[in-house]
Amino acid sequence: MTDLTRALLADTRNIAREQIEHIFEERMAALTAGVEQAVAESLAGARQEVARKLNQSVRGLRHAESDEQWKAALVGSARGFCDRAILFQVQSGIMRSDVGVEALPLRSAPAFASAVESKDTVIAMRIAGEMSPAVAALVGEDESQKFYIFPVTARGRVTALLYADAGDGAVDSNALELLTTVAGAVLDSRPPAADLSSDLVHIAENKPGPSAEDRELHSQAQRFARVQVAEMRLYKSEEVKNGRSARDLYASLKTEIDAARESYRRDFLSAPGAMVDYLHQELVRTLANNDAELLGPHYPGPLA
Repeated sequence: MTDLTRALLADTRNIAREQIEHIFEERMAALTAGVEQAVAESLAGARQEVARKLNQSVRGLRHAESDEQWKAALVGSARGFCDRAILFQVQSGIMRSDVGVEALPLRSAPAFASAVESKDTVIAMRIAGEMSPAVAALVGEDESQKFYIFPVTARGRVTALLYADAGDGAVDSNALELLTTVAGAVLDSRPPAADLSSDLVHIAENKPGPSAEDRELHSQAQRFARVQVAEMRLYKSEEVKNGRSARDLYASLKTEIDAARESYRRDFLSAPGAMVDYLHQELVRTLANNDAELLGPHYPGPLA
């Protein structure tokens, strides 16, 4: 084989290698783009499915005409975001359920009692020491698993606790927190008139009590505030986490907080009569864990 032949063969091999490498790079780029597009489409589809389920759940709660329908709607909706959901009603330090636990002192169930005291979600290990022997007998103990307690707050107190757990799946705590917030707001919308007085602005004793229209407006303002803050926790959970860590929630959620404040000012503070800034109260209570300083130095403060 002559030197010229060897050189031609070497050039041919190099050209072939370059062509193969070019084709390989093109295929890998196309494959990567396809994977990224598939992932993006999958995430978008998942978000749409969660939004669809939440919207359906909220409609079911709002159209519940009795306590039984409300309980069924809440538990049925919750099961779309966990493997198992049980509702416990709370009254005078006693918790009850329609499925196996008729009456149980809260003090015997530490995780449940903690949720009532803090009015916030509690996550604990699935052992009798956390959930009480009675609840453990109902759901079964599993030291490798966790369970979640979501409080339902209405008229300033915890009226029910939603228990949730999952086997091989996961508990969507953000969705369940929003769901229980809406469930509490629905209860707020239909209490006896006398029960509303504790949350309404106090009027001087020598003046008549709040009218039905005033009570309804206050109730609507409370529901608005709770839903707005719950949506921030659900859809902006990373910003909430970062804002709490930096002790500047307003900086992390300025767009959302400002938009909620503007809507609250327009819809509730423009009406005649005294009004409480329930949005500010909810931001402090739920978003800032009752520590107003977590809202940050540039938070504008109450609207009223």
